[in-house]
Amino acid sequence: MDGDTRGIGSRVGGGLGRPTRRLVVLGGAAAALALLVDHGLRVDVPPPPPPVPTRRRAPDELVLLAAVAGLDQVVQAEGEVLSEHQNALVRRLRTLGQEQLRALRGRLTNAGVPTSVIDAAVTRAGTRPTTPALPGTSAPGSSPSSTGMPSAAASAGTQDRTPQELGQLLRDSVGPGAWAPLTAATAGTRQLLTAAYGQRLAGALLLGCEVPAPRASPLRADLVARTAALVYAFQVVGAQSTGAQRRAAETTLSGLSSLESSLSGSTSVSPAGWALPYPVTTPRAARRLATDTLWAAVDAAAALTRSDTTATSLEDVVGWSAHLQALAVGWDLPLTAFPGASS
Repeated sequence: MDGDTRGIGSRVGGGLGRPTRRLVVLGGAAAALALLVDHGLRVDVPPPPPPVPTRRRAPDELVLLAAVAGLDQVVQAEGEVLSEHQNALVRRLRTLGQEQLRALRGRLTNAGVPTSVIDAAVTRAGTRPTTPALPGTSAPGSSPSSTGMPSAAASAGTQDRTPQELGQLLRDSVGPGAWAPLTAATAGTRQLLTAAYGQRLAGALLLGCEVPAPRASPLRADLVARTAALVYAFQVVGAQSTGAQRRAAETTLSGLSSLESSLSGSTSVSPAGWALPYPVTTPRAARRLATDTLWAAVDAAAALTRSDTTATSLEDVVGWSAHLQALAVGWDLPLTAFPGASS
């Protein structure tokens, strides 16, 4: 009887002792864990990942991205025209546009801008919703890029675009919004983009699209004087030329006189008083004078965009340069991607 009682008691005592010991062990572990957590060790979640470095924008990144996006749409439109019309001028314009794209994209990537960022800007510009407009008009509610370029959606239904309609697109792609962003750009970017825009407007002129002179700028008097000097030079070229060269001189002189009138308005400028750079007494010397003066004027336009960076002056100079480039083509001086500037 006593043995049975001790056996039962020992079993009862053993049953109560083991849970108690487990509780003591668990309590000690919890206290140790609390101590570790209090000292900054987290064991319930993994440590957070290190912060991703933020890329700093390259100089002129936004204005160059907008220019690339607008130019990409221009090149696409030129390709659409070539698919229906085998036009040598349009082919030349597309080649120049592709050259400009390579140079501008290279300027961005060399400054550390990822190609994915450039491609995204092009894609956004191409998918921006717009309301299609008639050629030469602005669609209500449209959202042009900072270059004034209508988005590709605006012309999505125009598969059979004519060269003349392309000329209007080239002109409208360099809209009033193109100039203000350039006023804050670095000199190199401003020079490249104004040169590219001038070439594009020259293409519009050669495709038969009128590019009227913008409102007068602080550089207008200088442009009038330079144009008057060109008028005088081509009067000499015409007088010293014969045959086809004389007819070409008369055509160029007519274009320069019209440009002078549009720039000067009611102000008359006498062409007298300009000295020729060398004697011109033969047709060969006359042709040399024609090409030299036109090239010098285009180079001067590039220099003027460095001397006055206001939006109205940039627009004024680029439009003037475009007319000279278009006239120079008649003297076998081809359009270039960045006239007067180096890429």
